[in-house]
Amino acid sequence: MNKALLVMAIVTLALFGYAIKTAHLPPASVTYHEVFYLDNRSVVFVEKDGWGLFEMDVNPKVKGFEMKITFPKGTSYLVDYNGEQYKGTDEFKTTVNEGGTMYVHFRVPDDLVKSLYYKKGSAEVSIHLEKMPFWRDDYTLTLAPRKSK
Repeated sequence: MNKALLVMAIVTLALFGYAIKTAHLPPASVTYHEVFYLDNRSVVFVEKDGWGLFEMDVNPKVKGFEMKITFPKGTSYLVDYNGEQYKGTDEFKTTVNEGGTMYVHFRVPDDLVKSLYYKKGSAEVSIHLEKMPFWRDDYTLTLAPRKSK
């Protein structure tokens, strides 16, 4: 085999591998409700009692992708998705096969509430969607105190 052809094949395979590794094609289109855009951030408001809520309309482009929602440490949640309810703390993980609306109700710990309201602290909810080899997307929602008028 010609050496130039061999080198071109190796370079092509390396570029193809790099393209698959770095590709970020979202496995679903996600629309949020009760999420607001403030100061170039997607924000979810947390009440003084620590409760927060947001909704996601999930329309999959591929079936069987994994969705992981990571909350601040010590946060309890209740997720209602397609008629099923899931309770837990810190991290929610599920496999999405069909579209629907996901209701996410959560309560952050009291020390985080005090930090958000009185110390200008910050916290985030991370949402990660992935199906190998190249379907993946990430969203970050910043938690913010609700301002009273």
